[in-house]
Amino acid sequence: MDLSLSSILMAFIPLFVVMDPFSSVPVFISLTKSFKPKARIEAAQVAALVATGVLVGFLVFGPMLLSVMGIRMESFEIGGGILMLLIAISFALGIEYGDKQKTSVEAVIIGVPLLSGPGTMLTAVLLSHSLGFWNVLAAGLLSCLASFAILLLSSRVYKIIGRNGLEILSRVSGVLLAAFAIEYIRKGFGL
Repeated sequence: MDLSLSSILMAFIPLFVVMDPFSSVPVFISLTKSFKPKARIEAAQVAALVATGVLVGFLVFGPMLLSVMGIRMESFEIGGGILMLLIAISFALGIEYGDKQKTSVEAVIIGVPLLSGPGTMLTAVLLSHSLGFWNVLAAGLLSCLASFAILLLSSRVYKIIGRNGLEILSRVSGVLLAAFAIEYIRKGFGL
């Protein structure tokens, strides 16, 4: 499949939504508040680079891993869609799952699960199946670049839209992500 601007945009939106870099802004600000500007920039760079590496790695090796494990794409669409729906519900309702452990700033920011967690990896593989590898790769790189910019400008973003604005963006992202999740489940069942 050739590169297509419309396919890149169609892949960018769900990838950016599931990455939800706006939800990382308060965490990034609080964890880097004592950092000098150069160290804050480096933390944002590391976060974006690791997120990019995880996304690209799973995009490249995820389908092969599924094949080796004997998992059909339809099963992955259904199972992945259900997991994505749970992530969407947590975004929309503000529910947090799992333990929040104190680790290095970059690991928390990327979160594996924040920027490039299971939802991002799942979305990349599902999108590559329908929109093509190169389109999803381009969209993934753009999503990581946009996330880097948001982290880099996190103090300004926070001042402009505040905690409530970030919360609203995260909730809206959850609703959009739920729609994408239902679409994957529907496709997995062949509907």
